[in-house]
Amino acid sequence: VSAPVSFGRRFVAPLLGGLAALHPRLSVQLALSDRVVDLIGDNVDCVLRGGDINDQSLIARHVGDLQIGVYAAPGYVGRLGAPAHPRELENTDHRIVGFLSSRTGKIDPLVLRSGSEHIEITGRYVLAVDDGNAYLEAGLAGLGVIALPTYMAAKHRASGALIPLFEQWRISPMPLYLAFPPNRHVNAKLRVFID
Repeated sequence: VSAPVSFGRRFVAPLLGGLAALHPRLSVQLALSDRVVDLIGDNVDCVLRGGDINDQSLIARHVGDLQIGVYAAPGYVGRLGAPAHPRELENTDHRIVGFLSSRTGKIDPLVLRSGSEHIEITGRYVLAVDDGNAYLEAGLAGLGVIALPTYMAAKHRASGALIPLFEQWRISPMPLYLAFPPNRHVNAKLRVFID
């Protein structure tokens, strides 16, 4: 099973104890990576992926939606102020931490909506990373504005280590899918895990 690093640590790994108690002969190999996995080439039975599944050769089950928020560290806000509008992340001194898409190799844009207004911002960055935990740490270090799933930001927001920005703006939730190759019959072990 492959899952994104932070999601796998926070949600998948803790569930495996209950699965092991119900099915003591089942063994799970959990590979945590933020890159897109080739199920056949990497010999993976199934993946948990955030974002739309574009590979039509996979069976994808929608298992949830990740709510996303925009945040900055107090040190960042102290240096540059809190941007009042998302457009301030372009052509000003404000910076983002870039997240490199494993699908495209490019920085994922920030897409926000407020009422009828829809904007897409790439922003300027000091650092771009391809790992969710490094992305979070760069934001906490004040290297720029970050867009995170709320589960990753919650404890940092509660402690004051991250300040929410653009609260009147919304980012569409990121769909989360469990995907696997379409075999005529899924083996019993995989069926147990999927269920």
